[in-house]
Amino acid sequence: MCLTGYNSVMGGTSHVYKDLVYLFLIYLQGFTTKKMVNPWKTYVKLSAVLIGSHGLTKGSLAFLNYPAQLMFKSAKVLPVMIMGAFIPGLRRKYPPHEYVSAILLVVGLILFTLADAQTSPNFSVIGVVMVSGALVMDSFLGNLQEAIFTMNPETTQMEMLFCSTVVSLPFLVPPMILTGELFKAWSSCSQVMESTCGFHLLLEW
Repeated sequence: MCLTGYNSVMGGTSHVYKDLVYLFLIYLQGFTTKKMVNPWKTYVKLSAVLIGSHGLTKGSLAFLNYPAQLMFKSAKVLPVMIMGAFIPGLRRKYPPHEYVSAILLVVGLILFTLADAQTSPNFSVIGVVMVSGALVMDSFLGNLQEAIFTMNPETTQMEMLFCSTVVSLPFLVPPMILTGELFKAWSSCSQVMESTCGFHLLLEW
């Protein structure tokens, strides 16, 4: 399976497995919902943005090749700076020279990506719309997290991770089962594990 196809199939499933590992480790740390200082609705918003960003980023690989996606993702700093001025609790404003610095940084990253890429970027209208949507979601994500910590300083990293993970799982698992992505990903993972283990056995032999 090509890298693009593999990422598209494994994207949501790897996110679910990662969430389950996070919950297990947080449980071992002794965190419970009694220690929460923010309402659940705060993390519903955060999880919706997180799922949207992750899904659009992975899904865009079905329409864009990796260099093209990387070009767009390199521009992430600009929408994050702009959105920071509109998020309640932050209302952050940057001086003009910081915007100029950010633009130069983005241009440099894009040029570096193009110079390093072995293939030219391949653009698709659907892919561009999806990765642009992911950028918008990313701009909300970082600023929302910072706003939560700013408005309620008692918020811990443990609570942030636990609550956003718990809320996101019910949104991720049912669609993956209905679309068959969960089973495809498990099959792909098994094939990779078998080939990897076989390779290691060959080296040991």
